[in-house]
Parts: sequence; C-alpha cells; structure tokens
Amino acid sequence: MHQISLSEFQDAVESLELLSLTTQEQVRKKYLKLSRKYHPDMEGGSTKKFQEVREAYDILTEYMNNFRFVFTEEEFKQQNPILVNGEQSWLEGR
Repeated sequence: MHQISLSEFQDAVESLELLSLTTQEQVRKKYLKLSRKYHPDMEGGSTKKFQEVREAYDILTEYMNNFRFVFTEEEFKQQNPILVNGEQSWLEGR
C-alpha cells in the first residue's frame, strides 16, 4: 500500500465523475460503466482513458479499504441526516 496524495485522490474522483457523497457500490458501478465505455475494443474506446479510469478505481478502492471510521453519535448524524431527523419526528409523535 502506498500513501495516496491529495492530488491523486482528487484526480481519481474527477476521472470517475463522482459526487462528493457516494458508496463503495456506487463507485464500483461507475467504474464498470466507464470501463465498458472506454474499453479499447469498444467503438470510440480509448486505451489512455481506460487506463485512467482503472487507475482511478484502484486509488479510490485503496482509500475506501483503508478508511478509518469514527464511531461517534456526531459522525452518525452527519452521515445519516434523514434517518436522524426521521427518528426524532417519530419519537416526538409517541
């Protein structure tokens, strides 16, 4: 495992055309879609773009696999604002 630089990370996110909040499954689906689109054997494919997409996926996969999770209430609320707000509404109705 090598240390991923911020510029590598940003380039990878841009190459896979990702939004700022996404899941591992969404990243995988985006990679599969773009790798098919740019595969050198496909019409309009590009070896260079195909390799760029593959490298971006490798970088982001490494980042996600080594991500350190913070198991705090505050982090949960930030990651799940709809669930938290819905739960509060539900509790208030009881």
